Amino acid sequence: MARLHNINKTNEILAKKLTHLLLNNEQQLNCLSYLEWDVLLRSAIKHGVAPLVYQRVKNFDNIPKDILAGFSQAYYGNMLRNARYYEELAKIIKQFQDNDIEVIVLKGAYLAKTVYESDALRFIGDMDLMVKVADLAKTQNLLLKLGYKQKKHNLTIEEQCSIHHHLIDFKKEGTFNIDLHWNLGLTFKINPEMLWQAAQPCTIGNIKAQCLSPEDLLFHACFHAGYANNFHGMRFLYDIEKTIAHFQIDWNLLFERACQWKAEKVVYLALYIAKDCLAAQVPDKVLDEFKPEDFNLELVTTTKEIINANIDYQLCSINLASLWMTNKSLRKKLSIIINRTLLSPKSLAVLYNLPTNSWRVYFYYPVRFKYLIVRYTGIIFGRFRGDRKMQALTSQNNKITRILDWMKLRSLS
Repeated sequence: MARLHNINKTNEILAKKLTHLLLNNEQQLNCLSYLEWDVLLRSAIKHGVAPLVYQRVKNFDNIPKDILAGFSQAYYGNMLRNARYYEELAKIIKQFQDNDIEVIVLKGAYLAKTVYESDALRFIGDMDLMVKVADLAKTQNLLLKLGYKQKKHNLTIEEQCSIHHHLIDFKKEGTFNIDLHWNLGLTFKINPEMLWQAAQPCTIGNIKAQCLSPEDLLFHACFHAGYANNFHGMRFLYDIEKTIAHFQIDWNLLFERACQWKAEKVVYLALYIAKDCLAAQVPDKVLDEFKPEDFNLELVTTTKEIINANIDYQLCSINLASLWMTNKSLRKKLSIIINRTLLSPKSLAVLYNLPTNSWRVYFYYPVRFKYLIVRYTGIIFGRFRGDRKMQALTSQNNKITRILDWMKLRSLS
């Protein structure tokens, strides 16, 4: 137990040193022990910033050779992966253009090539591409002809759009998955027509496409860091810092759009945290002018604890965490259990790949109930037995819930 406590304490210290490292304060790393270097490597990988750290430490004299090799592998491995990614992306965009389909390149594919010093520094996941709603069916048919497949489903384009801001993922063996967006998210009142009106032409390598305007790009980065990822990790904060450094941001326009789309708190908190952790160049007058009335430094502390926590993010369950928050009434806790178990017939049909009008969907309520028992019984009993891992998970979930409550997103999570 003492050893586990010491490792967790080391992780907390290293999380702060990782922040200093990203701010170019390399002197913070002059006296690291081997254990601390090892924790730093694992932490950088977890946060998705190992290639960035390698760029800073590759010429250090005191870094252990095997640790340097780990950073090097992350950097050059990402370089090769991204080269293959952009080769595939060029082919896909050309197919879109040949079929008169306008496309906006979103997130990592655009950021890595544009706002980072090298496209090896930013890890990219799926291909996130945005097309107009009117082109979704045409684009879906094109991707299917190119050999991509979607998980078997019985949903129309309209039904898919009603439950998500992108269609069900397109997958093809040996290539990258494609997320075909029609919007940035459904949680907020984002108007995709406004995104298209402000979109700008861009060149990504040799690829001519379209990208979001600087303000919409920064909005998306803030939304992705704060809501989509619940501030899990520093990579998305770094997207914010790099975007601000690269573009001349019209702050009034950014917050005008954020307010119109009911997402001003998400944007504000993400900007504040990026400035606090990574010295992002957000003017103080901007933070003063657009500060929400109920904003406080406790939110900042809680968010930074979420970022630095040594938690398996995939285990986090916001709804489950709410069951033992002391500020939740019994009525609210029962409501959470009912909402998690008794999904609407439409939601259950989507979950279990059934036609939305099928009567068979009602037989899947027992299946859903059994899944929840299997999925969460161990976590709940671990929580009440005092299991340290489960307590840490509960604490992390509670913090995320508080942040979402403040952003008025709890009921939508």
